[in-house]
Amino acid sequence: MGMRPLGYRARFFASEVPLFNKSAVDYESKYGDKLKVAAQKQGLSVEQLKAKTLEEAKKRAKPVKAAAVKKVAPKNSADKAAAEIKAKAQMPYESSAPTLDKVVKLELLEKEDKDTIEKIWTQFHADKDCITAIIPSDIYDTLYKRSQDYPMFVVPMPRETGIEFYVMQFDFHQCHFTSLLEFKTKGTEARPFFTITHFPELAKSKGIVLMKGEITDEPRMIDTQNAQFLAFAVQQFYATGSDAKFKMVEQFHKAPQEFDYQALIQEVEKVM
Repeated sequence: MGMRPLGYRARFFASEVPLFNKSAVDYESKYGDKLKVAAQKQGLSVEQLKAKTLEEAKKRAKPVKAAAVKKVAPKNSADKAAAEIKAKAQMPYESSAPTLDKVVKLELLEKEDKDTIEKIWTQFHADKDCITAIIPSDIYDTLYKRSQDYPMFVVPMPRETGIEFYVMQFDFHQCHFTSLLEFKTKGTEARPFFTITHFPELAKSKGIVLMKGEITDEPRMIDTQNAQFLAFAVQQFYATGSDAKFKMVEQFHKAPQEFDYQALIQEVEKVM
């Protein structure tokens, strides 16, 4: 799936149509003698042979029309995939998905105050290969609601050799990241290179949401600094950043053919 579906379709048809124009050949001037011989063998005049050949060509053209319809199918497939992504983002966890009681003893944590919980959460993960954060519940509420309406976005991540675009996709209280190259190749089956999990269990009682970000090791495509940048980008574009940043998220979904990737890079550079 390309990041600019309408633009992709335009380029696709622009590259395909000339092929049909190039197939128009003046067979009579180029193969006149051969046409006469072929007509005589079938007991027909050249004009009759041409009429017969044209009729056969029309019959053979019917499957081509069906094939053309199949080429347009990616539009429907892309729309269907987008709908499935949005629906999945609004679904509750499966039983195997992480919840806070699977990470810590929730009943004990609930007895502590907010500052103590933050220390416990940070220390608990200090020797683990992950990143953590404590998010005020009002900020996460904004982030979560927006992620339900706009469950996908792209983030230009600085690399030593330049910029690499990463695709982010929300799935209920999780956000998965993969490279644009991986996503273009495998679509919604792309491997997540980094996953952020938000735990909202303490939002009402303590006013905080715990966050944990885990880097995938198979293969390990980003480091801890990259992970921190991506986690920061999530909050900037979906909750705490300027209106201009969130408008880019909206445009990415509502008018992808007009999306300005250079402007996105410039917006990211403002907060680096």
